[in-house]
Amino acid sequence: MAPPESGPTHPRLAELETVLEPLVPVLERLHQAQLEQRRVVVAGDLRKMVVVNSTIEETSARIALLEGRRQAIQAELEAELGVQGLRSVLRAARIAPTDRARLGQLFVQVARLVRDLREQGRCNAELLDAAIGAARRTRQVLERLSGADSTLDSAKARREQAARRVRASLALTAPPRPLGSQPRAQGEDAVSSAHSKEAP
Repeated sequence: MAPPESGPTHPRLAELETVLEPLVPVLERLHQAQLEQRRVVVAGDLRKMVVVNSTIEETSARIALLEGRRQAIQAELEAELGVQGLRSVLRAARIAPTDRARLGQLFVQVARLVRDLREQGRCNAELLDAAIGAARRTRQVLERLSGADSTLDSAKARREQAARRVRASLALTAPPRPLGSQPRAQGEDAVSSAHSKEAP
């Protein structure tokens, strides 16, 4: 029996496989975190939202490391084989049919997860935008209500101040008579009263 075909690309494909295998569960973890993110946004649970966002950030950082390695290995394979894309690399590589089938399934699984992540991420972004917009509108309503209360309080304070000024002016223009004094005759003023007192 002839040995399976093996060429210079085989070691690099094996290295690519060691990157893609751990990438699959990390992508699945991110997808689950995105689904949980959608649930907590709909529920309005801020505490859980913080936890989920931390999970998404940590998982995304892990994916970025693996993705960086994948891109570097893929670029070397593409340059060596003169092709573009993982599927083309797999078709052009001289490897055993069983290895090609196994890697092909792995490529399909990664591609499906990436597609699902992008779609779920888009939906979550739209949902978050809607939630942020609703929160902003609620805040504006509350600020208007608070401003209306302040306006009403200010108007009430101005009315009370005006009433105090009116009362003060009335007190100045009509001072109370001293005790025991006689009411002035109609038309008599203070000056004429003083003159009448001075007359012999």
